Amino acid sequence: HIHRMFNELKWVDSKNPEGTRLQLESWLPKEKWSTVNYLWVGFGQEVQQFKPKMLEKVLLCSRPMEALRLVKRLGLDYKKEAAKAGLESKLEEVINNNRDTTTEN
Repeated sequence: HIHRMFNELKWVDSKNPEGTRLQLESWLPKEKWSTVNYLWVGFGQEVQQFKPKMLEKVLLCSRPMEALRLVKRLGLDYKKEAAKAGLESKLEEVINNNRDTTTEN
């Protein structure tokens, strides 16, 4: 999960997991390695295997538009998943609230 996601986020540019590990270790402080691994492996599993659960969390978080952009970059088709999970109205509400906020500023 980490290899694919970190390449998609452009945090690394590697052809294989070993290359990803080496690139991450070159800039990520050593004391953060185990925490980052733990968090991103779990996150990657949810993005790939538990899509409705991930989408619900995204829509309920404190910054849902930023979270939607992140999971989209990681390959989650949130519109498709919202339709499957019956979350279309919540998704629309989040998107509309973002439009209202950006037009007010």
